[in-house]
Amino acid sequence: MNSYLLKNLSGITSASIEKYLLFTGWDRDDTFKNPRIWAFKNRLDPEFTIAVPASEKATDFYSRVYDLIQTLSIINQKTEQEIIEALKSAYTDRLQFRIITEESKKGKIPLDYAAHCLEGLKDLVLYAACAEENAKPVCARTYNSAKRSLERFQFGQTQIGSFIINIDVQVADEENEQLYLMEAASPLAEPPEHKIIKRIGTAITQIDRVAKRQVKVGDLIEDAYENGITANMCDALSKLKPESSEDIIVETSIYYAEAITQKVVPPQICILDNIHFAFIDEISKRYKDCTLIEDVTLEGTIKMLSKNMANDGDEVENTVRLLAKVDGQMRSIILHLSSDNHTLACNAYRDDNEVRVSGTIDKSRKHWFFTIVSEFTVI
Repeated sequence: MNSYLLKNLSGITSASIEKYLLFTGWDRDDTFKNPRIWAFKNRLDPEFTIAVPASEKATDFYSRVYDLIQTLSIINQKTEQEIIEALKSAYTDRLQFRIITEESKKGKIPLDYAAHCLEGLKDLVLYAACAEENAKPVCARTYNSAKRSLERFQFGQTQIGSFIINIDVQVADEENEQLYLMEAASPLAEPPEHKIIKRIGTAITQIDRVAKRQVKVGDLIEDAYENGITANMCDALSKLKPESSEDIIVETSIYYAEAITQKVVPPQICILDNIHFAFIDEISKRYKDCTLIEDVTLEGTIKMLSKNMANDGDEVENTVRLLAKVDGQMRSIILHLSSDNHTLACNAYRDDNEVRVSGTIDKSRKHWFFTIVSEFTVI
């Protein structure tokens, strides 16, 4: 069997090869006239030329690409896998999680555990997206926009014979790359998916600093949620730890698209072990302890009613503002009601009757709100 067939070269394109070569000391040779081949000259040694197919449709594309990988591996003194990963990251950010347990060393992991890993990583991306929209220690409910962002992330192919989970998201392409040039754009111009990946990278680094005793948990949680870890992200990462007491190592690698970084950057690698997972649980607990989210039953009066179209445009949100006494002080609290309960609220407002509301209240923001309404009655 040809050697390149044993390698996962999916995701490598002529454009991604060109991007990598331009950032690593090569220039396109425009004098080369064969339309099916692109030639590149080495800047330090112009006599040294390499050629690659100009299109992925070429029948020998992957065999030629593998020849190139072998050559670049020798020139750059990197493994073939390192070159492959770099060639894939031209326009794509990648999260990579390598699961290492006693079970995985035997070539298998329990199916239930594998499912938990995938669920945890899905939640990690989802809640990182939520935090990008509204940074706070605990996200009480997911946002529709975050769910739409999640749809753009893909489960990438992995290396043969390994328990590696790749999560890829395209953050640029040949046509719009100039929009994201770092020297021309402000941080706000970064693609939202790239900011989600950056937040996850920051979160993992924050956890590592706590595990290495470089920062205390109490100091970390003061503002880490603003650009990094949140309680929900901690809970998502916790799903990567087996329920059994066996030791685990999760090697995390984050590759940023070269179209964004404008250079070839080595992956950001971090090792999470049992100590890290213990601190992940502790960070989540501390966040939840200091973030005032609790189940309550309040009595008060309706001060405002409105109907608004939800963000996804598919349904109407019936919003009510309740004036009630909480912890000895009068507070205005927002809640969303079903159509039937909204009708009851309208009648209570008209008749100046008090209402009783039971549910979960979030006090972590300036404006308090019910995340869940379990009961609504007119007194």
